[in-house]
Amino acid sequence: MNLKAGFTPLFNGKDLTGWVGDTNLWKAEDGILVGRTTENLSYNDFLRTEKEYANFIMYCEVRLRGYNSGIQFRSIVREDGHMAGYQADIGDGCWGALYEEALRGHLVHYKAKLIEHILRPNDWNEYQMVAVNDYIILILNGVVTAELNDPEGARTGLIGLQIHSGPPQEVAFRNLCIKAL
Repeated sequence: MNLKAGFTPLFNGKDLTGWVGDTNLWKAEDGILVGRTTENLSYNDFLRTEKEYANFIMYCEVRLRGYNSGIQFRSIVREDGHMAGYQADIGDGCWGALYEEALRGHLVHYKAKLIEHILRPNDWNEYQMVAVNDYIILILNGVVTAELNDPEGARTGLIGLQIHSGPPQEVAFRNLCIKAL
């Protein structure tokens, strides 16, 4: 693991310790956390942390082979098992956008011209989420893609990784780490 100074790993690189989710869809493979579907999925699936986080900087590298995923943060698990809360969006037409899953929807929209210059399709992309009190920032490959001052938003919650409903796809995460602020 390429751990950033002052950060704590969210994934041990070996197994799903510290995470809750469907082990048929989520696996640890060669130090990488992989979510994979081999047939159509009729629902969004989430692998989530056991622990909640409030003010933090989260860093990871993500590779999408498919069409849609996301990183939940400051989120809750609803009775139906679906996560609700902030999402750093991943996928065609949504990379770098800030979405609120199962709640208010798009909070900061996708910026096509910006993303086309910074995205590495089907390759590893660096993603950072900064959450401090009311303020949220998303950074993709070193470029700020979303900023929001949101006094109505959650102040604490779980982190989750999404496999979106739809055709077979794979999303992979490595170097997942967090720094409490």
